[in-house]
Amino acid sequence: MRYAKGEVVVDMARNLAGQVMEVNGNALILARSEGRGMWEQEVDQCRPASHVEAASLTPGGAIRVISSSRWRP
Repeated sequence: MRYAKGEVVVDMARNLAGQVMEVNGNALILARSEGRGMWEQEVDQCRPASHVEAASLTPGGAIRVISSSRWRP
């Protein structure tokens, strides 16, 4: 699959959503938010993020995702 800069994907090896900051051959440079926490992952270890996963990258979206969780202590 091909990804473009700015898309949000899930790194399946880390189970983390990240925004594509750069495409470097068969590797993606991913970041959690605005270039912070960057890491590299092979394209075949990534999949497109769902709307909920993509929303988790923004502070407001993360709050909505967490608050809508069914888990309760």
